[in-house]
Order: sequence, then structure tokens, then C-alpha cells
Amino acid sequence: MPDDNSSVFLDGPIPGQSLTTEPKSRPWQVPPQYPTVEDALNFYVPRLSNPELAAPMVDAMEEGMSAVGVADLIQSAGFMSGLHTADVGLLISPVLVELLITQADIAGIEYKVGTEKSDVPDEGLVRKAMDKASEEYFDDSVEVEDEITEEELIAPSDGIMSRREV
Repeated sequence: MPDDNSSVFLDGPIPGQSLTTEPKSRPWQVPPQYPTVEDALNFYVPRLSNPELAAPMVDAMEEGMSAVGVADLIQSAGFMSGLHTADVGLLISPVLVELLITQADIAGIEYKVGTEKSDVPDEGLVRKAMDKASEEYFDDSVEVEDEITEEELIAPSDGIMSRREV
């Protein structure tokens, strides 16, 4: 009787399986529904302007997800569904971010845009730390070992395949 874990390995795709589907049966294999930026925005703007349809996105922003992250999810899902191409998705992202920010402002929630400065220390502190590290690294007071001679570099080997000295 086969082990229960053996079926896990058989659940994956068979090599070459992607070549056996009917041509143009996947959303990304057919021309997009909205091929231009204007067409894609005409699809997204009414939906994100409707408070009821935008509520799940606003909820995600209220939970801590950034507006840029939500916009990326929206445009990625649209691309994978065949609504638009990847480049159109990238071009409409800033507009989606602005629409999401507007909806968050209307809802009166606190949100992150996603372009905020991260927890990067002050540039002056970084420079001071680098200077201190450089001083310690290039400190002349540290004793350096004597130079190694060529004879020390070529040490006799005691391995199996080493030649014996005669």
C-alpha cells in the first residue's frame, strides 16, 4: 500500500504540461480587454470611486497595508485576469494610489501611502559611524604579523597523494 506522503509528489504539474493546454485558453495568452491606459482607467476609476466597492481596499489600508501595496495588488490581479498588460498596469498604478488615498480620506482612516521614509538612520549618524569604523580599521597602532616567507607558503603536504622526499 503506498504511503500517504507519496501522493503529495504526484499532485504537481507534469513537466511540459503547460504546453498541452489549448492555445489562447489562458487570460495572459489573449489580447487584453483594455489595451490602453485610458481604457484601463475607465474600468478602474468608477469602481474605486464607489465607496461600497472600495470598502474592502480601505479596510486593508486601515489594517496597515499601504496604498501602494493595495494598488499593486489591484493592478496585478487585473493583469493576471487578462484585463490589461503589465506595462499598462504599471502606468495606472499612481492613479490607483491616488484614488485609494481619496477613499481613505473620505472614510477618515489613518493610512500609509507606502512612499514614506523607512527607518533609515540620519545621514549624519551613518557618516559618523562610518568614520569611526574607518578609524578602527585603518588604525596603525595595531601590530601586524611579520611578512610570510615563500618557504612558509609552500609547506610540505602529508596527504595520500603527496610525493615523498628522497
